[in-house]
Amino acid sequence: MSDASKKVPSQAEIEFLAYQIFLERGGEPGHDLADWLAAEEQLKTRSEAEAPVAQRTDTSIPMRKTVGA
Repeated sequence: MSDASKKVPSQAEIEFLAYQIFLERGGEPGHDLADWLAAEEQLKTRSEAEAPVAQRTDTSIPMRKTVGA
């Protein structure tokens, strides 16, 4: 996959997920950087896993001509 097709998570997405991680951990303060980095990594990994597989755009199959039928 090219770098151009990778989705970069927005600051808002990272903030939201970091806050969810904070809550899941019981709201214990002092881990804001770890929560931010974990959220960023999860979002990057998730976007790579959800990236669509390249598909053929031309699905038409040319017809063969039969001779003498």
